[in-house]
Amino acid sequence: MKRPIAFTAVLVLSVAGCSSDQADFETYADAAGSVMIVSDCPNTDQLLSGNPDGLPHVSSTQSRDEIEAWLGDGGNSMVVPRNGEVWDRTADGNVVVTQVADYMIEVTIEKLSDCPGMPSSVNGIPIIYRIAGD
Repeated sequence: MKRPIAFTAVLVLSVAGCSSDQADFETYADAAGSVMIVSDCPNTDQLLSGNPDGLPHVSSTQSRDEIEAWLGDGGNSMVVPRNGEVWDRTADGNVVVTQVADYMIEVTIEKLSDCPGMPSSVNGIPIIYRIAGD
């Protein structure tokens, strides 16, 4: 009986595994237990897992190449691994949350006063902010 259990565990890890890229960001759990990605800009932390409200929709999940294709050179931005949860609806209308190997856009800005006032995204892809020199 141990052999099927070990096989199942390996299968689950390979299916649910994250992008081979390693994410390099700090996270914390809020009071509700949702995991947030820390942004350098106040009020712009991004939801990584937890409550479906605020998570990207599964349809916005794109490969690094797809995002880089429409993002272009990027200038002060780059595509980085997010590896978080996304939401979708089942045929009967229920909301489901799934772990995926996905990406977000990291934007570097010059100073704190350039920060937006709330979390943002483009084409459904979350944006995380870094202040140059921090």
